[in-house]
Order: sequence, then C-alpha cells, then structure tokens
Amino acid sequence: QLADRTFLQVELGLQTSSNVTADYIRRGFETQVYNQSVEKLHKANPKIHVVTHIIFGLPGENRAQMMDSVQTAVAAGSDGIKITCLYVLKYTDLESDFAAGKFSCLTMGQYFDLVRDALKLLPPDMVVHRLTGDPPKSLIIEPKWTMNKKVVLNEMNKIISSC
Repeated sequence: QLADRTFLQVELGLQTSSNVTADYIRRGFETQVYNQSVEKLHKANPKIHVVTHIIFGLPGENRAQMMDSVQTAVAAGSDGIKITCLYVLKYTDLESDFAAGKFSCLTMGQYFDLVRDALKLLPPDMVVHRLTGDPPKSLIIEPKWTMNKKVVLNEMNKIISSC
C-alpha cells in the first residue's frame, strides 16, 4: 500500500547467484529464495522498485559466475542494480582466508572490465544505482585501489561514457 502513496524501494542482497559461494559467505538463503522474493514483491505491487546487490570478486568465482549473477538479477525482473567489488576488512573471516592466500582481490582493471561487461547485460530500463562502494579506510586490507575515490570515479566515468 505504501508504494501506491510514495516511491518505495526494496533492496535485496543477492551478492552471487552461486549457492556454493553463498554458503561460503554465509548469505543464509538459496538463490531460488531471491528469485521468489523479487516475484512476490512485484506481485504485491508492481510499483515497488526492487534493487539487487551484487559483489564481484567473491572467493572462488570466475568471470562467468559473476556475469551469471548479473543475468540472474535481470531474469528475476530486478528494477535496479548495485554492484561493488569484494573488500577484505580487518577482523573478518575473509581477512584470515586472504592472509592464508586462499583468494586474491580484483585489480582495478579487472573490476572495471567486469563492470563494463555487466553493463552490456542490463536492459535499457534497469536503473544502475551504484558501481562502486566506500569501504571504511580504517578497516580495509584490500583492494587498496578502492580508497582513491577520485581515481575510481574518473575510471567509472570513462566506462559510463563508453557504454
């Protein structure tokens, strides 16, 4: 009912379409639950703006899996998308796994190549809400390139103007 009176946005943390990766990051639900949630929200009121969060660079994922996550959001009917790269923060389980060499973080070039490819998969009416994030500088271990906001935004502008 609220969506009939005002703009209502509901954000869903898909993060990845891989249930194996979802278990590793302890997402807490199967991908099918995400799909059902988008369907239920739109069925409840088509005016609800559903936004899907996706993380690129999750441990063990390859390019195809990351693009599958984007395609999953598109196929589910998400109205918008927020993409960010994985951040390794102090005091987390990921910090331990990263220190043990279990995975590496995306370089800036790798991340923006993935973003460029992901944008090509989106329908013209899907709203791109975010293509980068702001990890807390006091907690970030990697990727350090994310801390230089000006460089990141300049690179993002190049990608957007090329699409």
